[in-house]
Amino acid sequence: MRTTIASLALVLASLAAMACQPDPEVQARAAELAEMPGITVKIADADLDHATAQAIAKHLEGKAVETGATTVRLQRDDQAGSSLEIELFATSLPPGAALTADLEANFPALANATITTAPAIGGPADLPVIEVSHELSPEAAKQEILEQLQADGVDGHVDVQIQDSAEGRRIEVKIDKEEVH
Repeated sequence: MRTTIASLALVLASLAAMACQPDPEVQARAAELAEMPGITVKIADADLDHATAQAIAKHLEGKAVETGATTVRLQRDDQAGSSLEIELFATSLPPGAALTADLEANFPALANATITTAPAIGGPADLPVIEVSHELSPEAAKQEILEQLQADGVDGHVDVQIQDSAEGRRIEVKIDKEEVH
């Protein structure tokens, strides 16, 4: 039996840069993130690829107000099929039932899927935090993230994408890992 686990963490730069920094602005943002409500969306019984999982996560982010952090876990198993879990933390979130109906209406691949929602346990502070200076170029920040993940013993194929915009820096870290049982 072969299981493929992909973990895609979508984190705004302010979250990724908050660890161990005395900057009052960073501390204020960390406190703000800690207070954000969260929701967990689980999708089972759907054959989803990485691109569709990412599209679903971005769609959910679009329904939230001021997304603070999102974590996406896609697990594909030869026998059990695939499952997707998305944890989303934002200033304001729509009700779970509305998110479920919206996903079913906008993603035909979810027509026969089982979609459940629940309040997220923990918060963005429970996500892995990688220290990255906001002063680094995107390429230098990417290299620093890769080095920190390697030092932490993260195995699998790691892909880091960094986008700078007027809203801040968006860091996407995708980790693909295959396990054979």
